[in-house]
Amino acid sequence: MPVVKVNGVEVEVEPGTNMIEAAARVGVEIPHYCYHPNLSIAGNCRMCLVDVEAGGRGPDIACNMQARDGLAIRTDTERVEGMRQHVMEFLLKNHPLDCPICDQSGECRLQDYYMEYGAHSSRVADPKVTKGKREDIGEHIVLDKERCVACSRCVRFGDEVTGTGELRLFNRTDHTAIGVFPGDRLRHDYQGNLADICPVGALTIKEFRFRKRVWYLREVESICPGCATGCNIRICHQDNEVFRYLPRRNDAVNKSWICDPGRFSAAAIGGLGRLLSARVDGERADVAPAAAAAAERLRAGRVAVVLGSRATTEACWALSRLGGQLEGARFFLLEGSDADAFEQSDELLMDADKSPNRYGARLIGRTVGGAEGGEALKAAIAEGAVDTLLVLRDDALHRLGLQGFDGTLIYVGSWRNATSEAADILIPAAHPAEQDGTFINRQGRVQRLRRAVHPAGDSLPDFRAVDQIAVALGGSAVPGRAAAVFEQLAAAVVGLEGMSYKGLAGGGQAIAQPEPPTEETETAAAPAK
Repeated sequence: MPVVKVNGVEVEVEPGTNMIEAAARVGVEIPHYCYHPNLSIAGNCRMCLVDVEAGGRGPDIACNMQARDGLAIRTDTERVEGMRQHVMEFLLKNHPLDCPICDQSGECRLQDYYMEYGAHSSRVADPKVTKGKREDIGEHIVLDKERCVACSRCVRFGDEVTGTGELRLFNRTDHTAIGVFPGDRLRHDYQGNLADICPVGALTIKEFRFRKRVWYLREVESICPGCATGCNIRICHQDNEVFRYLPRRNDAVNKSWICDPGRFSAAAIGGLGRLLSARVDGERADVAPAAAAAAERLRAGRVAVVLGSRATTEACWALSRLGGQLEGARFFLLEGSDADAFEQSDELLMDADKSPNRYGARLIGRTVGGAEGGEALKAAIAEGAVDTLLVLRDDALHRLGLQGFDGTLIYVGSWRNATSEAADILIPAAHPAEQDGTFINRQGRVQRLRRAVHPAGDSLPDFRAVDQIAVALGGSAVPGRAAAVFEQLAAAVVGLEGMSYKGLAGGGQAIAQPEPPTEETETAAAPAK
């Protein structure tokens, strides 16, 4: 572990750490435009120039300077201050005076660094070089060439992450700007990341342009509910309305990226498809009477309980406790995705499995002695062994082709679908952005959801919605907070031993065991007879 000095302060870092990251360890910010922790080093903005006291040459760029024993740098000298001012003057020479109307205002590094390191005066008397503005270069991205500072982040993203390479730097000197080849457009599902990594307002997202000034927004760390990858996100919201999802760095899961389908799924939180009130036999009802009606019919039926791979681990746990109160109840877990879900997957982030917590549902299924699959459920219904279905979030009727089911159907979920429309009793559950809890992604990493906005309508966090029925059955309630329910999980579920809700922190924690087996893997592993 090399030991380096930053402004006289020693810090021990991992081999290969560059000096921007090393300085951050001791609370020293080295300004930069072109450097990004998940992209290659370009070294073309020169904003990160520092003085090298020992172990190297004179002024050098910190992004391309790897830590080594004896290296010592200064970021607070008069020479460093002058270099930063000169770089800023060069970048602002032809930059347009767009700040009042630029959608990047509030999170623009050019603005921030000008206030911190800029010259605060201009010596330019000549007209600025003008370039293209408001160019539509993709389904989600608008390009303003005048604002580009030629950092090349977007170019490297297309080359190194998506491998599509549509963006390039064109022309020379003060006419240099990014662009796409004539007749070409952005053609990948990660376009929003280009706006995220652009340090200025050159690349902006169509869906967010001019919707909200970012300094009004508050942010909450959470998990994207779009698929089994479990990308880490920041939910940006104001006045109980979600305006956007942004990726949150987690090198073990999604690095600094998020796919466009996941990013723009935030628009559906307040969409028309939400379930906002309970229903009993087609009539609107309060949640408590609906839960009581559900309990009454569960007592009288031959019950199948369908665990929810789109529900939180806490909700599946509450459902397992509820099923334990019903004599003879059988547990099921549907594999695969909804037939109408976007089915694409790739080698980067998108998973064809659109269930964000299938791993967690399998874990809970194992604690109840093993959850059966969809074909077993269809057979049980056909044989008359099941006449009452309790479904958590999954669109079971649509997926299994059970539209003709004539028994009692109880549904707990957030969205209108074939199952909710056919339900005799419905209890609305909150959207993942409206509740605390955990998802376990396809890697077996337990990650925390955090509530950003209040649940819409009468909906409740999904574990509390399930618990309403359990209490109506005469059982004991689960704790009212997700943290306390997770403590029960950690004490009872194999694989979660020793974990704590607080210990999951921002990056989650991996389960130290193989993924729970599915029907398919168990069959494949069975010895030949």
